[in-house]
Amino acid sequence: MTKKKQDSLAFYRYDDNHPFASMYPLLARQIVEDLGISRGRCLDIGTGGAPLLIELGKITNCELSGLDINPEALALAAQNARSHGLPEGRCTFLEGDVHAMPLPDDYARLVVSRGSIPFWDDYVVAFREIYRVLQPGGLSFVGGGFSRFQSLEEANRMRPDWARKDNPDKRARWLRREFLVEALAPLSQADWRIIEDGYGTWVVMSKPALTSISAGDSKGVPHAMPEL
Repeated sequence: MTKKKQDSLAFYRYDDNHPFASMYPLLARQIVEDLGISRGRCLDIGTGGAPLLIELGKITNCELSGLDINPEALALAAQNARSHGLPEGRCTFLEGDVHAMPLPDDYARLVVSRGSIPFWDDYVVAFREIYRVLQPGGLSFVGGGFSRFQSLEEANRMRPDWARKDNPDKRARWLRREFLVEALAPLSQADWRIIEDGYGTWVVMSKPALTSISAGDSKGVPHAMPEL
């Protein structure tokens, strides 16, 4: 294995030395408090080493699933989950692409993703897939940045140099509000909002709840779009 690849994989090892180790517990807490979901299936897209999924697992009763296109990252994610004390079987990890997720419709009550969005190829397709796997009444929290439970000074120290709206780099294009609006516009049935709070840029999206939840759905209850 080359040194460059070793360094890349090292980022997926979630321990006290991870550069965002202090942030992920706070972001998990923010998601739970804002969206009000603490049970049901939670899917983390582009999970990498699964730090956000792990921290959500510590403070919720959610059934945890992590999706990533990199099998080596997923192997480290499983190790991370064990090292953080999550019981065997609590997390399911699967290889897949956000543009064509190997998951059934209405799969998860909560869909999260932090930091995968700069690497998507087709944002319309990706958001359509997220909407497809979201359960009726469920919510998604997708984007990049840090938690408002940190100081803004700390968040700015953590922020990479490329994450600027005026950056012409392709991976920064999603930071522009008009770009996200255009990508989300085809989802005419979805209720969505874009959050730009100085800490990050996030898309919160919901799928309309059914008038009644089928008897076979034991993964959670409907949620309205929260006022954030």
